[in-house]
Amino acid sequence: MFGRKHTRIPDERRPLRMAFFASSMALVLATGWALWDEGKTRRPWVEYQRQFNRLEQQMVDEALQAAEAKYQSPEVQAKVRDLEAALAKAEQAIQGPDYARLKSELAALERQQADKAQQIQFIKSELDEQRYRVEHAQFICQEQEERKALEAGKDPGAPEVRKAVEACRDATVKSAEYKVLVAREKALEQRIQAQEPELAKLDKAVEEKQAALKRFSEATAKIRDQLAELRAPITTLQRRLEGIRARAPEIQQVVIGGLAVNEFRQPILTVDRCMTCHLGIDRVGFENAPQPFRTHPHREAFFGKHPVSRFGCTACHQGQGSALTVLEGHSSHELGEKLQADVREGLRKRIHWERPMFHGEMVQASCQVCHAAQSFVPMAPVLSEGKQLVAQLGCFGCHNLRGFEKAEKVGPSLLRIRSKADPAWMVQWIQNPRGYLPITKMPNFHLSEDEAISVAAYLLKNSEPEEPYPTAYQPGSAERGRELVSRVGCLGCHRIKEMESLRKGTTALPTAPVESGAPGEGKDKEKEKAEGQAAEAKPAAAEGQEPRSAKRTVVKEEAPPAYAGAGEVYVGGPTFGPELSQVASKANPEWLYRWLKDPKRYRPKTNMPNLRLSDQEARDIATYLMTLGRRQERPGLAAELQQEARVKAGEALIRKRGCFGCHEIKGFETAEKIAPDLTDFGVKRVDRLFFGEAVEVRQTWEDFVFWKLKNPQIYQTALAPQIMPNFGLTDEQIKAIRVFLKSQVDVPVPRAFERRLSDMEVAVQEGRRILQKYNCTGCHVIEAKGGDVATFYEAPQVAPPPLVAGHLQEGEKVQATWLYEWLARPTSLRPWLKVRMPTFPVTIDEATTLSKYFSALAGKGFPYEFVRVEEYSPELVEAGRKLASKDYFDCFSCHVQGSKLPEGPPEGWAPDLSLARRRLRPEWIVKWLRDPQKIQPGAKMPSFFPGGPDDILGGNEEQQIIALRDYIMSLGER
Repeated sequence: MFGRKHTRIPDERRPLRMAFFASSMALVLATGWALWDEGKTRRPWVEYQRQFNRLEQQMVDEALQAAEAKYQSPEVQAKVRDLEAALAKAEQAIQGPDYARLKSELAALERQQADKAQQIQFIKSELDEQRYRVEHAQFICQEQEERKALEAGKDPGAPEVRKAVEACRDATVKSAEYKVLVAREKALEQRIQAQEPELAKLDKAVEEKQAALKRFSEATAKIRDQLAELRAPITTLQRRLEGIRARAPEIQQVVIGGLAVNEFRQPILTVDRCMTCHLGIDRVGFENAPQPFRTHPHREAFFGKHPVSRFGCTACHQGQGSALTVLEGHSSHELGEKLQADVREGLRKRIHWERPMFHGEMVQASCQVCHAAQSFVPMAPVLSEGKQLVAQLGCFGCHNLRGFEKAEKVGPSLLRIRSKADPAWMVQWIQNPRGYLPITKMPNFHLSEDEAISVAAYLLKNSEPEEPYPTAYQPGSAERGRELVSRVGCLGCHRIKEMESLRKGTTALPTAPVESGAPGEGKDKEKEKAEGQAAEAKPAAAEGQEPRSAKRTVVKEEAPPAYAGAGEVYVGGPTFGPELSQVASKANPEWLYRWLKDPKRYRPKTNMPNLRLSDQEARDIATYLMTLGRRQERPGLAAELQQEARVKAGEALIRKRGCFGCHEIKGFETAEKIAPDLTDFGVKRVDRLFFGEAVEVRQTWEDFVFWKLKNPQIYQTALAPQIMPNFGLTDEQIKAIRVFLKSQVDVPVPRAFERRLSDMEVAVQEGRRILQKYNCTGCHVIEAKGGDVATFYEAPQVAPPPLVAGHLQEGEKVQATWLYEWLARPTSLRPWLKVRMPTFPVTIDEATTLSKYFSALAGKGFPYEFVRVEEYSPELVEAGRKLASKDYFDCFSCHVQGSKLPEGPPEGWAPDLSLARRRLRPEWIVKWLRDPQKIQPGAKMPSFFPGGPDDILGGNEEQQIIALRDYIMSLGER
């Protein structure tokens, strides 16, 4: 009534063309989008595989073109033509009359052979039949007698039945019929024996004909093989191309068991799919390919012991191994800088992953998980350097660190500091250690002068009195003291600036390799290093990016190291002990005298050895040392140090700063460590790290650690003071420690993946630790390192001798029992030397460890290998005596013999041969006499062989060498 009335159209008459068209288009678009999303968005790895296939195909095409060009070269084509001509000739020979005649003769012989074999077979059949008849004739009696016994109701096994059977058999054997049977059997055997030689002759003839025919076919086959060999590279590359073209995209993965754990610390299986995109990672030839197709660096070194099928990729590189996109698999802040701006935000959401991917040197942190037992990992030099630095700096004194639970304090004992140090020096040292020693492990706590005085007050107040010494100090000769310091070996561990001018440039070995950056290389470098560390560091850029250094330890693959673990971080040299250039400002002459006489009396755990100085020598050296520097007078300091308030303030500061972590301090024997536990610091989340107000530092784990070590005060706020001291580390040292800290993860490792050391490896590793502890390389060349003190001597012959260098092996040279005893109680082997082998405070275990170390390096048995010195032949001993006499080699013109010294200057003397019986290994003496220069290049020992005299032992030089050995081993004690 109010509007137009609409007529309803039935559905079957309603037009639906547009609706169907729209829905069809929507379905087509949705299907197309789904296919595109599946093929492109969700499967980006497919494009990577196609790129790799194109790259590999291009490489193979280039190689194929090069192979074809080589094949078409005139030289190869000349060979091909020659071979084809030879092949045609060989094939023609096969078609010739000789080959046909041989085939015909072979066929005739084979027929004769078959006929003869058939004849023999027929005779053998008759022989088998005849043998049956002979055997049956013998047993027919048994059947008859047993049947009779059964019919009579008797037991067939009864004795009378057995007797009847034997009687019947005897009668049968003697019968004429049986003899005829046996005769026929023998006749058949004779017929076979007569036929077999003919068959053997035919067999041999057939074999000869077959060999003759085979020579024809072998000639052609050999030529075809040679032709195929010339085309083999082309054929191989063509097949490889076919394989590349037929290759279909597919996800590649490995399943790794045991390297990951769940929340309940139970081993679980993980999947790595990294090789889906990194297709050339374990293949040769892609070393210069773009990423992600490049071959893994040092492929053979890593994959030889860490196959991808067992270890995968994320065991070392971390990241999300199951992911199939770059963003999800490579999540890290470094990658974020390389992505487009629209992707960075998504990446930043993932930088808090528990296992972000490692980059660069950080990958080495993963090595610690399985290689925790190794102090030095050859393919992880940065991690090894970091571990070494942590051990040197004593980080474990304040922090709990895995592997350092039983480590000793790295600082000197302060229990008796009053008798040693000058109070004014103590205050200056506590406030700024590098002001006195530019190279020192002691960090800077940034204490005020007031705080430094308080700490000194507590240390002096609680210092224990030193025990009285039997003899007292008296002023000696500073000139004689200076001469002693320059000669007895003090400069192997300590540096004195005024003595640098005494260096003569001598090396411990004429051919010893010079290693760049070795300690003692030059005072200017050390000074520059110290000055570079003195200033407090600040972030270099507004974004907090750490400075990039152009230098980094590079792993080289060219040649294997000379010794197991060669390249280990070098520790020692003239900076091992404190520099003595200003020692007079620190110590008093009375303490120096007592310390020089007996270091263990003052500090039982000291590494300082006893040089066995006489009273006068110790006085002279102490007098000389007191000329180095001068004391500072500080009026009123003594009174301040006596104040009780100062002492209490000092105790609080020591407790707060954790000085007892490195030093023995009275009153802090049971104090707990003051710093956070770092046993699981490698996986600590970024949101649990305190950045304070340092907005210029990027909020990542790596940047936090870098600036925490570079300048701990950067995170300090008014409410959160930072008590960690500044160690003045270089950027390289910081990065090394950072890698080590990243390796601190509490993850159980199955024993199957642990790198367990063999007995020999343990011996070498522990020996190196002891060598570093006592700075043996300060004087001796060991494993081609050290010997720095030799630069203060005129010639290598008057400097400490090398122990392990090239073919020279102390463990091969000396008897293990002698070495063990000598380390504990050294005696003079070269009395003409002014440098002294000191008495080190080695324990029984340490002496045993060093004995094992040298023996292990030489491949000898350890801990001890008993050397039996047999009673030698008097004839050989006498021949050796003649050879050693003045008439021939004149050995004692150089060698000491007990108390009998040779003539000439001491520089030309050689070791005492009367000690050889107990000291040297007999087999080494033989090796040494054959070629001294091979074992120790530049040695004064002449080589007498070849060239031995003809009138001793008939000129047999091997016998002469044995005779000399026997004579030398017959000297001395019996």
